[in-house]
Amino acid sequence: MKLYHYTLLFVIIAIVIITITDINTNNYNAVASNKREIDKNLETAIDDGINNLIELDSNNNLNINKDKAIQGFLMSIYSSFGILSDRFAQEKLSLYLPVIVITSEDGYHVLYSDEYTDPSGYKNLTKRWSEKLPYYLEDEDFIYSFTLGNTITVYDKNLIIDKNSEEPQQIYKIDYREIALHYTEYPEFIELKNYAENNNRPCMFLFNQELYNEVRKTVISDCLVKSMAYYTSHHNEIAKRHGITYNFSLPLTEDDYWSPYLSNPSMFVVFQGYPYGEGSKYVYNRIAGAGSRISKNNVFYLEQKDWYLLYHLKDCEEFNKPETIIPEDRNYPFYDELLCVEEGAYACPVCIKNGVY
Repeated sequence: MKLYHYTLLFVIIAIVIITITDINTNNYNAVASNKREIDKNLETAIDDGINNLIELDSNNNLNINKDKAIQGFLMSIYSSFGILSDRFAQEKLSLYLPVIVITSEDGYHVLYSDEYTDPSGYKNLTKRWSEKLPYYLEDEDFIYSFTLGNTITVYDKNLIIDKNSEEPQQIYKIDYREIALHYTEYPEFIELKNYAENNNRPCMFLFNQELYNEVRKTVISDCLVKSMAYYTSHHNEIAKRHGITYNFSLPLTEDDYWSPYLSNPSMFVVFQGYPYGEGSKYVYNRIAGAGSRISKNNVFYLEQKDWYLLYHLKDCEEFNKPETIIPEDRNYPFYDELLCVEEGAYACPVCIKNGVY
C-alpha cells in the first residue's frame, strides 16, 4: 500500500470514531435531559400526593388519608406523562412504580403490585395496601414499638420491669422523656435501669435522650428499607409476566437519606426500570420522598397581644404563663406555622430560637 492509502484509511477510521462519539454524546445528553424532566415530574407528583395526605376533621384532629394521597400522586404523574385519559398507558407506567410507602405516627403502609384473576381467567394488574407495619425493635427482653414522635410502647416479655408486683404489667406506653429525665420518680424504671446497667442490656438507650433518638431513627429507617426491599423484589415476577425483564431491587441510598422524614408523616416512591426512550439501553432508577410539615409533633397555639397575635409551640414557657390571653374564636391547635401565619399571627421570639419558622 502506498502512503496515500494509509492516509485515506486513517481518515475513514477517524470519521467513524468521531461519528460514534457524536452519537454517544447526543444519547447521553438526551438521557440527561430526560432524567431532569422525569425528576421534576416525580417530585411534583410526590408534592401533590403529600399535600393530600393529612386532613383536619370537624374537631380539628389530624387524620391520614393515604388513598387520597395516592390519587393525588397518580393523577399528577399521569398528567405529566400525558396519559391522564389512557388507561392502558397508565397500567404500563404503574409497572415501573413497584412500591409506594406512606408513613404515619405509629406505623407505615406499603402499596405494592399484585394480580387478580378475572372470571375469564385473565390475570389483571392491581395495587394493594399492606397492613399497617410497626416501627419495632426486639431483643431478648423487650419489644419496642417506636413512633414518629416521643411516644414508645415497651412490651416486657420476661416481666422484668414490674417483677415484684402481684399482677405485673407487661405493656408500657410512655413518653420516652419521662424515662430519660424522670425515671427516679417511677420505682419500676429504677429497677429497669439497675437491671440494664448490671447486665449490659440494650434497653439502656431508654435512659439517654441522645441515644434514644439515634436508635429511634435507625429502627424506623431499617424497617422502611427492609419492607421496601422485599416488596420491590416481589415485583419482579409480576413485571416479567407483563413483558418487563428489568431486575427490580431497592435503589441504594445514603445512610442519612431518611433523616428528614423520620418525625412527620411522609411518602416514598420507587420509580425504576423506566426506559429513557424507545430502544434506549438506559433506564430511570430512583427512590424519592417528601415529608408533610403538618404533624401532631408540631402543635401551635395563638396568643392575643394588644393589637396582634403570636403563635407558640404548645409547651413554650411564654405561652404557658398565667397572664396569657388566648383568642376565644381561635383557641384550637394549629399543626403548621403557615396556618398560623394565615391567621395573621407572628412567631414567638422564644419559639424561633427553638427552630420555629
